[in-house]
Amino acid sequence: MLSQSENRGEHALVLNQISKAYADKTVLNQLNLTVPFGSVFAFLGNNGEGKSTTIRVLTGLEAPDNGSVSICGESLYGRRKVPLPGTSRVVPDYRILARLGGLIEAPSLYPNLTAEEFLGIGCRIKRLPKTEIRRVLSVVSMLDAAKRVIAQFSLGMKQRLAIAHTLLGDPEVLILDEPTNGLDPSGIRDIRELLKALPATTGTTVFFSTHNLDEVEKMASRFAVLKDGGIRFESDISTWQSAQQFNMSLEVADAEAAQTVLQQHGYTSKTINNTLVQVEHLARYEQPQLHAVLVRAGIELFQSYQNKRSLEQWFTNENTD
Repeated sequence: MLSQSENRGEHALVLNQISKAYADKTVLNQLNLTVPFGSVFAFLGNNGEGKSTTIRVLTGLEAPDNGSVSICGESLYGRRKVPLPGTSRVVPDYRILARLGGLIEAPSLYPNLTAEEFLGIGCRIKRLPKTEIRRVLSVVSMLDAAKRVIAQFSLGMKQRLAIAHTLLGDPEVLILDEPTNGLDPSGIRDIRELLKALPATTGTTVFFSTHNLDEVEKMASRFAVLKDGGIRFESDISTWQSAQQFNMSLEVADAEAAQTVLQQHGYTSKTINNTLVQVEHLARYEQPQLHAVLVRAGIELFQSYQNKRSLEQWFTNENTD
């Protein structure tokens, strides 16, 4: 494969004005998306919005009707004028695809082989040295399972092995379709920690689709929401979290007195009972000054609780028309 410093470009993935239709149904409509190097990028959207089609376009399984795809600064469909014989499908540049690792839908494993034997097949196909086997098993924390038969693995271990297979050859970008789908909480946690660490441990950029929105907040550094064939919203996780408003419940000695002080300072609040006040529509930076307002007014404040909206709640609300 190309060295990671050769013709790297400014971004790991760039989709520019991508359109794709099947018969009379438009799935992607002038979609634009940029994935930074070193990110763990979550791609969100309801079923039928085109997430899988986007991933197929990114991995060369489907050519777009219009638009361009850039991987590490190189055009994936730069040879668009060369269709496969007998079809209208355009051939992607397979040399550029070598910079990707991909896991689309369920992993295909050979249950009667050991993990080491299975990865050895991948090394032979890709003409890689056998030292790659230990390297990728180490990355996914499965060196101790190298000689175990795959049929004995849990679903989480099988998923980690499948990801190890995609890491053969040290790809610059990893593309995963629903990597935690069907896993138990332990397996989800293992995959989460693995993917979070990949940019630091291997230099790999991770792009994944998911329905598990709770995991996105814990795992991703950036996310985008696909709707109606285009990107409806895109943000760094930290920027999105900082911009979210939340409610705060305050346990005080005198709720009515606290309510009066809060209203005098322009806060939207209501009393829940004699000792509990709820303040609404707060930004993150307002929490310290809210406490200070009460303390300066002589209100006894015992404790406070954030009622922050989760990404799942936000996504559900944003996608309810």
